[in-house]
Amino acid sequence: MKKSWKIRKDEEGEMGVGTLLIFIAMILVAAVAASVLVTTAYKLQQQAEATGDEALADVATGVKVLAVWATTDGNATIDSIYLKVGLTAGSPGINLENVIIEVTQTIGGTVSDEKTLDYAATADSDSFSVSKLRDMAPTTTAAMMTGGDIFQIFIDLNETDGMNMHLDVQEQLEILIMPKHGIPTYLTVTAPPTLSADDVLLLK
Repeated sequence: MKKSWKIRKDEEGEMGVGTLLIFIAMILVAAVAASVLVTTAYKLQQQAEATGDEALADVATGVKVLAVWATTDGNATIDSIYLKVGLTAGSPGINLENVIIEVTQTIGGTVSDEKTLDYAATADSDSFSVSKLRDMAPTTTAAMMTGGDIFQIFIDLNETDGMNMHLDVQEQLEILIMPKHGIPTYLTVTAPPTLSADDVLLLK
């Protein structure tokens, strides 16, 4: 004789409660997973935007040299360099306080001296100074260069710290302008074949 099994009403209730708990647990797990995915996607988006901004700044930011001036001392050697600079097309503003300038002197094709300069209010053996020739959007930062501005960078080549960066006739000076972000600007300055005392020369 076969034995019949019947589920009582109270057992049906217990099965329903168990199913409901499993369903709620699945919803909670799905909610947590969705929250993690949303947070991760947001962080990736922020990182992608920051990376894009940095890449754009590195490509677009730059300084262009409009002219190079030099003056000589009483011994007919170039002792001061002036760079008239502006921003390249599409470049965001550049704070010249964050710019580094590398100066290398070459004599007869051989490097004789090199110096790395940073910004200072007054140029010396370790620093360059700037002055505004045209300021389209005045700011509280004295060395902040924006679109349309023209600044003049002054590099003092006077003999200091045991180094002589003076330029005699046909000697070369290599100048590398490196902004905090963006493309460095390189130029070569060559002294003319003749120099006299107190000359003011346009080298570029």
